[in-house]
Amino acid sequence: MNAPIQTESNPAIAGVKHSMLTQIAMILPFAWLWFHLIDNLRLQWTTDPQYSYGLVVPLLTAGLLMRRWNRYSGNTAQSNDSTSSVLVIALIIFAIVLYFPTRLLEEAVPEWRPIGWLLAIQTIALTLYAIFLFKGRTALARFAFPICFFLTAVPWPTFFEQPIIQHLSRINAAIVVNVLGIIGVPAIQHGNVIEISTGMVGINDACSGIRSLQSSLMISLFLGEFYFMKWPRRLFLIFAGFFLAMFFNACRTSLLTFLAAKKGIDAIARYHDETGMTILLACTATLWVVSYLVSIFSNHSAAKEVTDNAGNQAGRERNYSAAKFLATSLIVWIVLVEAGVQLWYFIRESKIDPGPSWSLVLPEDNPTFKPLPVTPEERTLLRFDDDKQGQWMESDGTLWQAYYFDWLPGRVAGYLAKRHTPDICLPAAGLTMTAGPTLTQVDINNIKLPVRSYVFTGPDGPLQVFQCHWEPGVDRDLYANESSRFNLVRGIWAGRGDKGQKVFEIVITGCHDPDTAREALVRELQKLIKVEKTQA
Repeated sequence: MNAPIQTESNPAIAGVKHSMLTQIAMILPFAWLWFHLIDNLRLQWTTDPQYSYGLVVPLLTAGLLMRRWNRYSGNTAQSNDSTSSVLVIALIIFAIVLYFPTRLLEEAVPEWRPIGWLLAIQTIALTLYAIFLFKGRTALARFAFPICFFLTAVPWPTFFEQPIIQHLSRINAAIVVNVLGIIGVPAIQHGNVIEISTGMVGINDACSGIRSLQSSLMISLFLGEFYFMKWPRRLFLIFAGFFLAMFFNACRTSLLTFLAAKKGIDAIARYHDETGMTILLACTATLWVVSYLVSIFSNHSAAKEVTDNAGNQAGRERNYSAAKFLATSLIVWIVLVEAGVQLWYFIRESKIDPGPSWSLVLPEDNPTFKPLPVTPEERTLLRFDDDKQGQWMESDGTLWQAYYFDWLPGRVAGYLAKRHTPDICLPAAGLTMTAGPTLTQVDINNIKLPVRSYVFTGPDGPLQVFQCHWEPGVDRDLYANESSRFNLVRGIWAGRGDKGQKVFEIVITGCHDPDTAREALVRELQKLIKVEKTQA
């Protein structure tokens, strides 16, 4: 009877298993980086409709990589020119070291969009460098674009996105007003708002669809790579996608505004989703047809490959050793960074005193009080756990509007609570900010409230706007100058912002003096803020 083969006594089998384990270990740090990057962006993909298309981008990226792999799988040639310059090595080391402050910031302010870009750039750069070490320049050239394509799912930084979106939305509104004028529907443009006979239509309500600008860019880049187009044709496809997105957005907004003029403002909600899906499919289908027609005239011949199959054994072994060293270093560094980040916030948050719990109670006993409804879109967008909205008149003739939102503890709370501020939302409604934000610390029943004041001007005159974003246990000094983007790093000392969030915004119409409005606000908050209990 033959004795069973022992793995330990079979060098070939043991060598294969050892090689497989080594390769798995080398892939592990990059798999973690990609998983963490996608998990970070998932928060914005699932809460911001503008970037909901990001959920499919990882799958599209994987598909483009497989398509590239299949296209060149028959060619086993490999470039052994994988010598890294000093500058490249320095940049890779910088990206690795930068991972620690990036993770430290991400835990505190995951909603800050530059964090997503930092994580994406670090992950992509390290992945491309690993491919360069493993397979050389030829493989890097093949797979660089499919991997970089993932960047289309990273939300644009607000300081860059908002001016573009606001400008394009105004253009969209102007086009709609002209279209309505041609078909005999009177309309007046107020910024991003269109006034018609039945009321005011915000471009966001009619869905400017400017959000599809990013998705059309993603689709254009995907189709250009899918058909292996040359760069001039890809650029043409990007411009075509932009103009198609603007055209279909104008069609959709014009249709919804026309329906609102004929059937009332409520008609927008009834036809919003149907028109949105129809326009999205039409835009995508048209862009696909354009890309197919362009691809017919493209050169589909494969790029010239390196055919030196003999290779340099010593060079391959040297590159393999460098790649293994990179992977090993990343594993150790990632473990140290994750442990350090968790330890830091555990120490910081153990010292937080959450203080009293409170809520804002609207003056429903005021005869002029009128509740303001919360739209389904607001609930979907903000995902708050409690809300109160209403307006009323004070004895001095001023009109007050109050909005209060409360988020229970959780990672998503801090992100959603900080996402909308007056300086971003109100200009979209046709208002112009003329002053602010100015920080005022208001002490109401021993609760320190960081209130920021703004002054906006609109058709009815100046509006005094006050907004407060409150987190349990955050020291009042850390709120100072929070309007500065740099001060987002205060979260490193204040904690991760997952202890719950409260936001209220109060708009006063009819008061022209900011100081008088601020004094009236303090008096009113003394009546509106109700302390519930001390948090455990």
